[in-house]
Amino acid sequence: MARGLLDEATLISISQQIPSIENLQKIVLQFSPDLISMIKFEPDSTIPIAAVCLRDTVNTIAEARYALLEALSHKTWYLEKQPKDELSAIFFGRFYADDTALRLYSAGEHLAQAIVDMLEISQKDLPRGRQKKASRQKSVGKYLRKEKPTHPVAIAALGLANSSEWKKTIRYRNDWVHSQPPPVKGLGIVYKRGQRWKLSDYGNTFELGFGGGDEPEYSLDDLLKFIQPAFAKFTETSDAIVQFYIELLKRAA
Repeated sequence: MARGLLDEATLISISQQIPSIENLQKIVLQFSPDLISMIKFEPDSTIPIAAVCLRDTVNTIAEARYALLEALSHKTWYLEKQPKDELSAIFFGRFYADDTALRLYSAGEHLAQAIVDMLEISQKDLPRGRQKKASRQKSVGKYLRKEKPTHPVAIAALGLANSSEWKKTIRYRNDWVHSQPPPVKGLGIVYKRGQRWKLSDYGNTFELGFGGGDEPEYSLDDLLKFIQPAFAKFTETSDAIVQFYIELLKRAA
């Protein structure tokens, strides 16, 4: 069941809880890789490609912002604006919070590639993870930390990577994609993957419980407490890197 319409004052209040990206969009959507290529860059330069990556980043941020807005809006609607329906608030709130986390990860990958292109980092210089398709942002972070720790882009990017809320968001996304979506409180009985027999306190027998399920890892509020500030931090980081890119283009003109 879709949520109803919130009044304008409530929508404004919710929107004010999430950083605006309007100015960032206006700047980045003006980047033209064709015009940038004409400045003073050699045909094989990757700097103009960064413009495309930044556009992808900002487009994904916009989608993540919409998802976060809907998470807060559904929570408000089902808990405050109609007869209370906690189950719907949690179900829809979690749905959009999950979407926010997934899109933030994607935006992070786009931003990492933008950094590689604007700094003209050779692919062979990037650390390789044990997996062929390891996270680009993790690889770029390792490179910046080792090779350019005082560079403005590194300072911005590593500030994001070191953020506890960002780390929790990425960990949540990784579990969601690669393991079991973490159980959330309020959605009924949940079970974690694993053997059901447990060793007793005495260590000499096994015990099996019935019917109670397992303890959920998060509540909806828990998710929003790290996903919401992670969005804000990522927006701040993207803005700092875009400003560096603008200065880079000015120096080349």
